[in-house]
Amino acid sequence: MEAASLSSEARVLDLCAGTGDLAFAIAGTGMPAEVVATDFSPEMLSVAQQKSERKPGGSKVTFLTADAQELPFPDASFDVVTVAFGVRNLPDRAANFAEAHRVLVPGGRYVILEFSTPPNLLWRKMYYIYLGSVIPLLGSVLTRGDKASFDYLNASIRLFPNQSALALELKEAGFSEVRWQNLTGGIVSIHTAIR
Repeated sequence: MEAASLSSEARVLDLCAGTGDLAFAIAGTGMPAEVVATDFSPEMLSVAQQKSERKPGGSKVTFLTADAQELPFPDASFDVVTVAFGVRNLPDRAANFAEAHRVLVPGGRYVILEFSTPPNLLWRKMYYIYLGSVIPLLGSVLTRGDKASFDYLNASIRLFPNQSALALELKEAGFSEVRWQNLTGGIVSIHTAIR
């Protein structure tokens, strides 16, 4: 939440919200005035809506089916745009970055939490072995044979830009002050970018 620099007047747009976990975490701070959770899948948002009925207090959360690459909001509608583990799955990241830039107010923040590339070579090799061998095997056992989904996860993480390459894409989309913070040795990173 620190990366988002929330204020009590802030309007937050959470993209690729899925079942709402990040949106609820943001709303749970009680800090923003409103959180709008969007996802391409109405089924996922239906689960989020059901979960919201069991969440006590916090900021208001609304749900809307929307494509993160073509947002149905006017220019400069939000103070903060967030996305957790969704950018990697978008067919057109540049379209998403342009849309996030468009709907943010000047000075607004785009915060991306995503799998990344561990900078330490030894840690990266160990992680890639785990990701390529252990995760598909465990996933296949736990899902009774759905190895393909976990093979996709492995491939999508390996093909995703590293921290500096993603930062460059954000700068090319018009963002400034692009920074990142590595978590878990760089397996995950949080990128922040200012409109």
